Amino acid sequence: MVIRMMRTDVRAVVLTMVVLSVTSTVGAQSQALPPPSQHSMLDMTFPEFEATIARTDVVLLPLGSVEEHGSYLPLSTDAITSLGQMNLVKAYLRARDIETIVGPPLNIGLTSEGNFTRTGTYPYPGSLTIGIDTFVALYVDVLRSLHDKGINCAFLFSGHGATSQGVAMARIAEQATRTIEGMRAYALIPSESVAIFGLTPSPWIISLQNFRNFDLLTSMLGTTADPPTTTHADGAETSLMLFYRPDMVRPGYEQALTSTSTVFRNAVRSGNRSDNPSGTGGFPTTKASGDVARRILEFRTTSMGDAVMVVLRARK
Repeated sequence: MVIRMMRTDVRAVVLTMVVLSVTSTVGAQSQALPPPSQHSMLDMTFPEFEATIARTDVVLLPLGSVEEHGSYLPLSTDAITSLGQMNLVKAYLRARDIETIVGPPLNIGLTSEGNFTRTGTYPYPGSLTIGIDTFVALYVDVLRSLHDKGINCAFLFSGHGATSQGVAMARIAEQATRTIEGMRAYALIPSESVAIFGLTPSPWIISLQNFRNFDLLTSMLGTTADPPTTTHADGAETSLMLFYRPDMVRPGYEQALTSTSTVFRNAVRSGNRSDNPSGTGGFPTTKASGDVARRILEFRTTSMGDAVMVVLRARK
């Protein structure tokens, strides 16, 4: 059975409450991960896309960034991890007879916390940004074009955790849902980030409960005197890259000193690169590995996949 989105409305409040109640734990609900994949609709021919769209009208849309990630991870880290995560969710849903398409990664994101202000990670070499309204309009237009090709439901997920991008992603989902007739768009956002971003529950925000799971990360990677509340170019993000693209992780990450989350956040606010020369912030990298990433991704894929299924089955 393939679930295809229908246009029958479900009361937004009920849908939001159901989605917000989804929780997952590592253990009975987790499953072995498939091999890492970086595929998307960009790899399809047009007959292949046409055949796929006949089976599903659901797109999983990864959002990334071009951003510094310390001295050992590439500028494309967020783009790679978000695309990889969406491929894992696609496989998770397919195993449950739900077909989806992974949408085109555009990669450019918001590394400034304002419109080209020297905040966030924008002051670092290689970090690119665009205007916030431009970013929103770009993705709404992409969703409009996808809708013209037969997509009626979209789930957006960002591998880049900046407040500006998270808030903008919620705006994209809202505007697409309000302005594109027949389209329903949802922003998949970790519950920890929803609070930080200052967002309130809404029909287009799916809050992934405990998605970042700092307790799990601490148990595998260790902690510091200043317990991590960020995961930027740290042991967690390095582990993800060692899973998805180990060939792109530079040597020496095991010995690298990761800045504390406090140092990282202060530099993000000040816009002063000298406040955090390493450009990192979070867990130590000494125990980073692809095996650590597998445990992280088993949890996250189950959490996200189950949340998506709640929405699709409620709107079947």
